[in-house]
Amino acid sequence: MTESPNRNAFSHFHPILTRPLDNDHNGHIAGATVHGFFEIAIQAFLLEQAEFDLREGELAAFVVSSAADFFALPGFPDVLEVGLGVTRLAGSTVEYRLALYRPGETEACAVGAVVQVFIERASGRPVPLPMALQVILCSLKLNPQT
Repeated sequence: MTESPNRNAFSHFHPILTRPLDNDHNGHIAGATVHGFFEIAIQAFLLEQAEFDLREGELAAFVVSSAADFFALPGFPDVLEVGLGVTRLAGSTVEYRLALYRPGETEACAVGAVVQVFIERASGRPVPLPMALQVILCSLKLNPQT
């Protein structure tokens, strides 16, 4: 994950308004906050596009892996956008590729990967993704070279 993907690789973006408390002691967005931005983009997509009930739905989605590489140092008061894509759908698992951009810039400030596993809330066991959710997530599929 060492290359910064071009903005054109993504078809879906989620806006992020930074806050003063997002900055670390060096005046830049803290790494943990970038991971939070990535999770916000995923959750917002699931809520808005897939009508996924994050709190009380039959299924729950858990992050089991998260990684990020950083290329630039944004900070408050930057307005940012998270590009969201899917690189793999398999059984109960979705692997996302995300990139953090300043509006209008083609090179990412940060790029990350997040792996989510969907479980049945009642049993706590992994379950295959419902077909309707698979179709929606497939709309985010990225080219393997991305």
